[in-house]
Amino acid sequence: MRYLTYLTALTAALAASLVLVRAAMALAVTWDIQDHPIGRKDHARVTPLLGGLGIYAAFLLALAAGLGLLWWCGRSPQAAAQFPMLARQAGLLGGVLPKLAMIMAGATLLVVVGLIDDIRGITFPPAIKFVAQLAAAVIAVAGGARSSFLPLFWLDILFSILWIAAISNVFNFLDNMDGLSAGIALICGLLFFWLTASQGQYFSALLFALLCGALLGFLRYNIHPARVFMGDAGSLFIGYLFGALSLTSSYVVAGSASLIPAIIPVIVLGVPIYDAVTVILIRIREHRPVYVGDQCHISHRLLRLGLSRNQAVVFVLLICIAIGMSALLLPYLSLRLSIMVLLQTILIYVILTLLIRAGRK
Repeated sequence: MRYLTYLTALTAALAASLVLVRAAMALAVTWDIQDHPIGRKDHARVTPLLGGLGIYAAFLLALAAGLGLLWWCGRSPQAAAQFPMLARQAGLLGGVLPKLAMIMAGATLLVVVGLIDDIRGITFPPAIKFVAQLAAAVIAVAGGARSSFLPLFWLDILFSILWIAAISNVFNFLDNMDGLSAGIALICGLLFFWLTASQGQYFSALLFALLCGALLGFLRYNIHPARVFMGDAGSLFIGYLFGALSLTSSYVVAGSASLIPAIIPVIVLGVPIYDAVTVILIRIREHRPVYVGDQCHISHRLLRLGLSRNQAVVFVLLICIAIGMSALLLPYLSLRLSIMVLLQTILIYVILTLLIRAGRK
């Protein structure tokens, strides 16, 4: 019954996304909020930029419908009798809603800032976007989305703010090829869904299911050749949700042999983190601004190795799956096996580094 609820949530978000992303595309064309193939950009045609608004709207609409259904089940004896599991979860709404409201407030702030960035383009000051990311992170942490494994409370607060702001950025960096950012986000969302659902974290799993549904609807229009881009509004929203929701979930279970599962979010989100870190290091080494785009991402260097666009995207997605799936095992492994999983993950990144260095040359 619980997984049927998750499937219903995913389907509702998918249906909403298919409609709302298409509506956002029409708005983008009408208002000329589009990405033009000039300069470093290598897409062949003018492409609408408001796909992220469709993702956000679909997520929000499906979330509101789900919360409304839970509220109804908690208030109506007839509904409670028909949906007993939902009625039980409805009793927990009071403790969840304040945190969820703060997370969505931060998300809305970033969507608004991202939309302004999409409209203004290169004239939008990067500093404003960075300040908005920090502000959104502070809002989420103030609402309770924070880590709890560091020895000092203020360290937990600082780490949580920096983590949420950083993950907001890495998906912004990753949005450089058709289907790539949304595809990786979908994989990460499914992995987080499995981790939280299997451990009975109902509301976290529900939110990840909603996000996956919204992403699936967007991907319908974003696979190469893309008919719409998510823009900064979408990439900031997706990254922020992963940053905040990953801190509200628990990964160390009763049978865990160590605290190694606490780093599961780093492993699941490892590919976008790796891509962002390597690109930033390259730009710093070459004395270029870190906020100015280029073609030094993993996907671009795979193109220089001879892969097609679709092959490069699929390659990165498969790496994300291979690394992320190992994270699913960590809560249940012994300390020795957990260390072996970490070493295997590191070796995959070493192999990837050798490949992309060859692509850079």
